Amino acid sequence: MDRITRHILGSFAVLMLAALPVLQAADAPQSANKRNATSDDQADKSGPRPSVLIIGASSLTSPVAQTELVGAMLESKEIRMNIEGAFPVLDRVGKMLSSKPVWDYVIMDAWHLGRGSADGSQGNASVPPEFPKAVAEFVKQVRAHSPKCKIILFAWWIPRGPTATNEGVMEVFHRCVEQAKVNDIWVATTGPAFMEAFLERPDLHITKSKTDAHPGKHGAYINACSLFAIISGKTPVGLPATLRITATDGKKESFAITPGDAKYLQELAWKVYQREIKNTKPESRVPGSTPEAVSF
Repeated sequence: MDRITRHILGSFAVLMLAALPVLQAADAPQSANKRNATSDDQADKSGPRPSVLIIGASSLTSPVAQTELVGAMLESKEIRMNIEGAFPVLDRVGKMLSSKPVWDYVIMDAWHLGRGSADGSQGNASVPPEFPKAVAEFVKQVRAHSPKCKIILFAWWIPRGPTATNEGVMEVFHRCVEQAKVNDIWVATTGPAFMEAFLERPDLHITKSKTDAHPGKHGAYINACSLFAIISGKTPVGLPATLRITATDGKKESFAITPGDAKYLQELAWKVYQREIKNTKPESRVPGSTPEAVSF
């Protein structure tokens, strides 16, 4: 074999090896969005990363994906996790879970559980009568797939009306807590922290606008702080005000709020989390403990 032939064959082999990861990735199940909570060159290859699935619609994608914000926050503290998102098609829970053989965390936007088809369009903030049954069924299906998974309810806020108060949102939170204790699952303090910020700081974009109750930039940030706290068991105080995230077009971009606003939202999220910590975790857990399935 002459030198030119050996060079051509060697180059072909290198190209084929480089193509293998792309071919394998093409066969992997896809979900709404994904985030590795660390950069590839810093990844810990000594063992599998814990996996997180966040299920929700507008509250978890407005104005950017919570998978990206929470992932960037975890990454900033060198907490390595794989995070995916899924749209809540609750009659096909198995399909939502199917992209991983086992999940360590499943975060569910509790707003969707037990509602009829018309509830969302009417902006109804009340807890639906079918909520207990829907929570129990959802937990049953998740545990059938991942028995040791830590299931977390994403408690919602009240966008408008006479019950759009801190007292009103705590009623919603405690209904989530009631069903969490029955089913031995967790509850994030997202709703209470979001509502306090919304009422206390009208100068911030906690919601998109006065007429659009979806999270604005600051609302998405405090929700991510609340999720960071319950996933990691660590304070969000000191997290970056500017986070590098992947946009919907796949390009990297900066998500930024001012350092002063970030500090306020971090401290509020942590204050509410600590105040309600006995309600956030199952009674069998020691307050402040992190899940035994994951160590940092």
